[in-house]
Amino acid sequence: MQNKIKEFDKAKELIVLMSSASNLEEYEEHWKEFLHKLDRGFNKLRDLYKNEKRAQQILNSIYKARTSDPLIAYLMQARNSDEHSMHQITEKMDGYTKIIGGAGGGTIDSGVIEGGMRPSNLKFKGNLEVQFQAEYLSIIPIISRGQRYDPPNICFGENVSSQIPHQIAIIGLNFYIQKMVMIEKVTSP
Repeated sequence: MQNKIKEFDKAKELIVLMSSASNLEEYEEHWKEFLHKLDRGFNKLRDLYKNEKRAQQILNSIYKARTSDPLIAYLMQARNSDEHSMHQITEKMDGYTKIIGGAGGGTIDSGVIEGGMRPSNLKFKGNLEVQFQAEYLSIIPIISRGQRYDPPNICFGENVSSQIPHQIAIIGLNFYIQKMVMIEKVTSP
């Protein structure tokens, strides 16, 4: 029991590290390590309960999800693609600054808008909204063992609105943790 918990706990730590990474290279390394920890956690969960008849139905539901659910299958195949090929599993997306004028518009009095950097000392009047998005990584279609897996837009019937790795990671880890809790309930004396 202890080993599986360590793997999922480490996966959870890696999500936090992704969210606070200081650069995209560091972020991508945490993403790849997350994929490995998630898969290793599943393998340890499976091995721990392989002879426990009460856990088999739940384990079988995980196996099924790893081939049929778009998000869970994507996570497994992204790990396989990273491990067994030279294909990329993420793509760098450019950052942007967006200025939206509402009714009546507005005027920018001063400040600096520079590519890839948060606007500084921006002073404006009127009905304006300024949005900034730093560059980020996005998941992309991957090839694993000759088969293409597109970024998931659904997980167990729920829409997945993000293609950002750490947000996808949260959904996937929650799936495995929920299954682990279910197994623990049906196997506890």
